[in-house]
Amino acid sequence: RTSSGILQQVRDASAVKCANIVREKGDNFPTAVQVEALHTMALKSSFKLREELCRQPHVRRLAQRVLELAKKPPAGMSLPLLAKATWSLARFPDDVRGDGQALMAATGKLLGSTPPTDWEADTASQILWSMARTDAITSHKHVVSQVVRELVKDKGARIAQLSHESLVNMMFSIGRARVHDRKGDHRTVHLEPNDEAFFDLAGKRVMDEVDQFDIKLLGDLVHTHAEVGLRREPLFKKLCPRIVRDQQGLREDVMAKVIKAYTRFMIPLKEEAQGFRTMAIVATGDFQRPSEKPKRSARAEFDKPQPLFPKTQLHQR
Repeated sequence: RTSSGILQQVRDASAVKCANIVREKGDNFPTAVQVEALHTMALKSSFKLREELCRQPHVRRLAQRVLELAKKPPAGMSLPLLAKATWSLARFPDDVRGDGQALMAATGKLLGSTPPTDWEADTASQILWSMARTDAITSHKHVVSQVVRELVKDKGARIAQLSHESLVNMMFSIGRARVHDRKGDHRTVHLEPNDEAFFDLAGKRVMDEVDQFDIKLLGDLVHTHAEVGLRREPLFKKLCPRIVRDQQGLREDVMAKVIKAYTRFMIPLKEEAQGFRTMAIVATGDFQRPSEKPKRSARAEFDKPQPLFPKTQLHQR
């Protein structure tokens, strides 16, 4: 079977089926198919399933080969393929990918040296998320600044190129990159002006497309705003009805973070007010002239108590 045929087969398979294909033919996979196979298992599985897959020797060997490719990419390896490799490894347990700084060093350097016109917005977001996920982003802050500067340029023209997932992942990456966490200091987040501009432009897009976003992404977005300390009341109020309506789609811990974020910013997490739904208006008249003035009724008379005896009885002692 040709390389393109195997590539498509791996891409269409489930995580478990892909692992079986790797066991049968994985030793002869070319670079692109190796990365695609690991990406399929990283994308179409839960974290618990990935832990189980890593116990299989052939999957472990595949991950090790992709890890070596990411650390020392061969000449001519494209940035999107490298981004897919690092993203896939970042989704696997720590013992598979090893040290995050070593994993992301080559990819971060390549992204930083690539002209902005030569990388796709989703690719850059994917790389930055992988850095943030592996705790390697603090040493690549300048790369984050370069990407954000490009995205907010021309009133955020390139933000429209980001997928919904990439948009939320960019916010997460920026928040992790700007963390100030030194021994003896309180953990704080110092956003740059371009970072805030990105959050504002991205927030406008989220408000316009709120019904098209996955509820899990909206939960992550709210939590990220709380982490970086950005109170955007119009955005939060716009998200309220959707979060309340689809909260079953959020895990309990994520919903708890959402509630905590709304509480921190003192914004009520509730549905839109429906008005006085129980109030009834009774109208009389023919609506062309006012109703007749009600006539004053006679003074009300009430029954008076009647004595049992005409006079007070006297009792002899």
